[in-house]
Amino acid sequence: MIATIAQELKNNERFLLATHVNPDGDAIGSLGALALVLEGMGKQVVAYCQDEVPEFLRFLPYADRIVREISGLDRFEVAVVLDCGALDRIGSAAEVLQHVRVRPEYSSTAEILYEIFQAIPVSLTPEVAENIYTAILTDTGSFRFANTTARTLAIAAEMVSLGVAPEKVAGEIYDSMSPERIELLARSLDTLTLRSNGRVAAMYVSQQMLEETGTSFIDTDGFVNYPRAISSAEIAIFFREMAADEVNVSLRSRGGLDVAEFARIHGGGGHHNAAAFRLGGSLSEVVEKVLTEAGEFIQRGKPVS
Repeated sequence: MIATIAQELKNNERFLLATHVNPDGDAIGSLGALALVLEGMGKQVVAYCQDEVPEFLRFLPYADRIVREISGLDRFEVAVVLDCGALDRIGSAAEVLQHVRVRPEYSSTAEILYEIFQAIPVSLTPEVAENIYTAILTDTGSFRFANTTARTLAIAAEMVSLGVAPEKVAGEIYDSMSPERIELLARSLDTLTLRSNGRVAAMYVSQQMLEETGTSFIDTDGFVNYPRAISSAEIAIFFREMAADEVNVSLRSRGGLDVAEFARIHGGGGHHNAAAFRLGGSLSEVVEKVLTEAGEFIQRGKPVS
């Protein structure tokens, strides 16, 4: 697959790149890395994300060039979908993207992109390296999660050798919270709930909290890691109330619990230990429903169908 993708990138000229709504470090870093590499190869590139880039990721090279609207789809030869388990995670552009000639449509992480870049092959610039390093750093929870391997660390080390300053990246991501975001976090932590003898930990953010603190949903990035930090928690859940009676549900797990399978029952997706989905209904209704199902999920070892 890697060789096939590399060949497609070499053989075509006009690319549309897209990633999922509510983008994280892996999404923006991978989008920027691929866009920069393709432009370095002389290709024409448009990088798209429905939602704005989170403030703490705007330091990344190319982040300020990501567009939130696309038109003239017939001008693209290839659409590349990054970090998406399902096309509908792109948001409102999913329907129109289905009519683009997609060669290939695939989900990606920065590690996969690194392998593709090697297969082309292409030399990585410091700007590309910073995007790859940031994507890996955030996707592994600062190299704390189970997806951190020897290869992961080797790639990160190579990015540092290419000019990435780890202290700068860490400072931009973890030490640049606004007072408003700190206030939002405090209010969200006040909602912390434990179920199933502490094996399920959850917290939420409501629309009212966002309005009263002058923040947006982008400011909630990473909040799910706080219930995840509780030692007894096998599943961590973060609920974010959206507009029109809809709630976004982010899941994290430890060990063998596959929260991606849980998310797929509700039309979502993700990875073994990190997934998400959306449910209709009031915030209180969704919280109670999902917490109950999470408890059953732990007891049964599989999602509730």
